[in-house]
Amino acid sequence: MVEALCWETQSKIHVSYAKNDRRLSCFCPDERCLARVYPKTVKNTYFYAENGHITGCSNEAESHADPLQPGKPKPKPSEVPQQPIPNWLGEPPRPQRRLPPSKEQLIALARSAKAAPPLYTGTMAEIVDAWLAMPDTEQAAHPLTVNGRQLNYQSAFSYLRYLQNDINRLHCDDYIIYGDAEVSRGKSCYFLSSIKRFAFNGVSLPLRLDAPIRKPWPSDVTDYVGQRVVFFWHGDLPAINAKQTAYQLTQPDDTRCRGLIIRPDRSL
Repeated sequence: MVEALCWETQSKIHVSYAKNDRRLSCFCPDERCLARVYPKTVKNTYFYAENGHITGCSNEAESHADPLQPGKPKPKPSEVPQQPIPNWLGEPPRPQRRLPPSKEQLIALARSAKAAPPLYTGTMAEIVDAWLAMPDTEQAAHPLTVNGRQLNYQSAFSYLRYLQNDINRLHCDDYIIYGDAEVSRGKSCYFLSSIKRFAFNGVSLPLRLDAPIRKPWPSDVTDYVGQRVVFFWHGDLPAINAKQTAYQLTQPDDTRCRGLIIRPDRSL
C-alpha cells in the first residue's frame, strides 16, 4: 500500500512523501476501513496498519497457499512501488487541524480524493528533470501544481522564445520559464545570459545571472563556461540592474523550490 489519505493535506499522499514527515495523520483510503496507517521500510517503503485492515478492505494483506506446507498461508511477495512523478512544486499549505478527524470526515475525504492522484512533492530540480525525461505527448496528462495553480507538465512550462519581449508579461512566479542561454566567465563572476531579449527604453536586454566566482550559485554553472545551455527559472520577476545592462536574476532564499536550474543544450 503506497497511497493513503492525509488529514493535514486533505488529499491522498504517496508514502515517499509521508516518510519524510511522521507528523502527518494518514489513513487507509478504503472508506469501509479507514484504519490509521504509518510509513514503514523493510526492503521498500509502504504504509502499514498497526491493528490491521478490516476484512474485505481492498488494502488488506493478501496471501497464497504454500505448496510445500499445505494449509499454511504464505505472504504474497510485495511488488516494488514505482517512483511517482512529482505533482506539486514545493510544500503544499497545511491548515492547522488540532482535533483528530471523525469517521464521517474521513469518509468524505476518501470520496473527494478517490479520483485524484496522490500528492507527491518535488524540488525545482526534480520537476525539471521529470519534465526533460517525459515525452511531449505525455506532458498534458501529468498534473503539476505551481504556486497554488493547478497546471500540468505542459502548461506549467513556458518557453521564452514564444513569449513577448515585455518583461512584465513573464509571469515567472506562476510558471517555470525556460530558454536558451550562454555562460561566460568574467573577472569576479560567471555570467549566464539569455538569448531571448526583453525591451527596456528602446533597447533589448537579456535576463542575466551573476554568480560570484568564489561562491557560485548554482554551483554547476562552472561546468558550462563557454557553452550554450537551457536554463529554467521560477521566482521573482527579474528587475533591471544598476547599470541598466540586463534584467537581473537573483538567488532566492529557498533554492529547492525557486530559482535557477541549468541543463545542457538539448540540441546537442
